[in-house]
Amino acid sequence: MMSKATFFLSLVFIPFLVHESSAQGRQSQYTDVMYGIDRTYYGAFGQGNPYANEDMLNHVRREKFDIILPRVMREREVDMWIHIIRPWSWGGTDPLRFEFGTKSAVLIFTDRGGDRIERVVFQGTVIDPGAFDIVRGRSRYINQENYELMDYRKENPDSDLKSELDLRFLDLGEFVAERDPKRIAVNYHESLSLAEGSETFTLALTDGISHLDYVQLSKALGDIYAKRMISAEHMIVDYLTRTTSAEVVLLGGSGQPRRPREFEPITPGVTTLADLGGAWSSSRNLGNIDMSGISYADYKRLIQDTKRDTPLQLGDMIQSGVTLYYILREGETQPPPEVQRYWDAVVKSRKIITENIQVGDTGKEALERIVKKLKEEGFEYNDYDIFDPSLDPEKPQVHLDLHSLGKGVLAPRVSPMGPKWHWNKKIPYLCTLAIEYMVNMPVPERGPGSFFYYCSLHESTVVTRRGAEFTTPPTAGVRTIP
Repeated sequence: MMSKATFFLSLVFIPFLVHESSAQGRQSQYTDVMYGIDRTYYGAFGQGNPYANEDMLNHVRREKFDIILPRVMREREVDMWIHIIRPWSWGGTDPLRFEFGTKSAVLIFTDRGGDRIERVVFQGTVIDPGAFDIVRGRSRYINQENYELMDYRKENPDSDLKSELDLRFLDLGEFVAERDPKRIAVNYHESLSLAEGSETFTLALTDGISHLDYVQLSKALGDIYAKRMISAEHMIVDYLTRTTSAEVVLLGGSGQPRRPREFEPITPGVTTLADLGGAWSSSRNLGNIDMSGISYADYKRLIQDTKRDTPLQLGDMIQSGVTLYYILREGETQPPPEVQRYWDAVVKSRKIITENIQVGDTGKEALERIVKKLKEEGFEYNDYDIFDPSLDPEKPQVHLDLHSLGKGVLAPRVSPMGPKWHWNKKIPYLCTLAIEYMVNMPVPERGPGSFFYYCSLHESTVVTRRGAEFTTPPTAGVRTIP
């Protein structure tokens, strides 16, 4: 039986290795629809991933159309999904640009029975037309960036067209009436808050169509079908947070072996964090500072690396990326026992976290289970990413912000942070989940006052029936700097 640390990647990745893929796989046409996705998915879709070529990216899209699309539409009892990606500057903000392969289009998905959903590009162009059943392309009279009102008026002199905007959904009413959907989901928001968090970059959920789009769409559909429109917001979140095996493969393929940095010897009292570049202190000392009533913002200003010119000392610990480093003191060849004790606590907390994530849990339910287990195993839990000197000085402290990876949507979120709907979202099977956890531990051996070690780690996992399994090698050990 595989251990909990065994990568899930081994279950799904190997079959794909028989298909040779080049790191230089052509992605030029993906530029517009990929902007920002690589950051939200931590390299999975980038050109640095040898498997993220055009064939594989197209395969991901089609796999989601085949597997995820019918599931989310039927779970939400939606007969037709109209998704309007408004024209935008390069990059755009619609979270489904990659999913549908376009930055400007009107797309219609209809459940007409059977095991698949009809996929239509009603207006616009896509980079993967083979993924759709019908691609009508740009309207003869209009594309969504340059309206061709003059041509239409010349060919339809008796038309009562008052504005070029009337052409936006030309013939849409007839198309919809032919399919006669009972519930039509459209990408506008009704209840979900839009703020997503610090890791959403350009792809956080937008409010979808404009008010004018809504008015024009209602007019095109007519009274009967306009009354059947509902918000697609929950279904969109479902679609973005459901993952297929191909996406897991890409996430695993992005996990190239981490190459720890090699630092020059530290000159105590001279070398600073700024000299090291990209590193920050994991050794912190609050001394005798009164922490009562201090706000989180003030705390962060107090102990974060605002003074990067402060000289480092032997015995300090720093973090660069997700790797921890200990600066050896004179006569030391390895970190002292308190550092090993700290690292043991990090590994133990990580094991508790990954083993207590369950498919079907809401984020809130998973958080409650993990916190209960952490406390049973000798940890203190803190809702805030801080060191609290009022807690048991013998126990390490853990803060959690586990969240979905990909497309800029953090839900489901196993954390007290974020809006409530993040916590209430259920964890689906094959959810790609960032195990983001922060561990503080008092170190009384370092003298009086509140001295503690700290790390903030971010591990990529996929949730299976066995818990959260790593798709890339997790952080291992504390390295030393001479």
